[in-house]
Amino acid sequence: MNPLICYNILNLKEFSFEDYPFGGYELRTNSEGFEPNILVLLELREKFKEKDLSLHTQLSRIFSCNERCCPEFNEAELNILRAEIIMSKMIGIKQINFHMKEDFLTDEEKKRFREIIDFAKENEIEMIYESNTFSSAKNAIKFLEDFPDVSYCLDFGHINTAVQTGKLGMGLMEFVEKIKSRIVHIHAHNNDGTKDSHKSLDEGNFPWREV
Repeated sequence: MNPLICYNILNLKEFSFEDYPFGGYELRTNSEGFEPNILVLLELREKFKEKDLSLHTQLSRIFSCNERCCPEFNEAELNILRAEIIMSKMIGIKQINFHMKEDFLTDEEKKRFREIIDFAKENEIEMIYESNTFSSAKNAIKFLEDFPDVSYCLDFGHINTAVQTGKLGMGLMEFVEKIKSRIVHIHAHNNDGTKDSHKSLDEGNFPWREV
């Protein structure tokens, strides 16, 4: 099956299918025009009816609040995820991309996130893990080992900052070989390795053709 080329929508109010005729679309709950309002959600469901859809959560590095002495924010994060799962089901979104804290999860964090994954499954939503900017390979691999039913999003820009700064901790192709069976999404953009600048594929030093 040929891969589906999708477009990330940052402004739903100005979006039109005529301008962006792609095979699928990624939405964000914090984008312009996306609101936790039943009328808005019903409009989005009608507008994107029969389209291939995914969602990128508005959350950044789930559970990192524990490392910043704010564990009470855990409940807010997990409730936001649950709300995004419910809204995704309403609209017809089948996949949600998320970022996790960079360090290994504690047993309690694994337990709490297991509940989220199971809740997503009950609502026929697939959860897709995406490594952070300047990420570590060992952390990504460990997360995928801990959650064998979670798929992976290979973000070229995030991996490139990790490779170019040495923070990945292993060779690029070695990492790709270890996680390639779990990849269901690719975020296709490039950079010079110093920041996640979201340049076009040919504007940067990530060897995306080889990958």
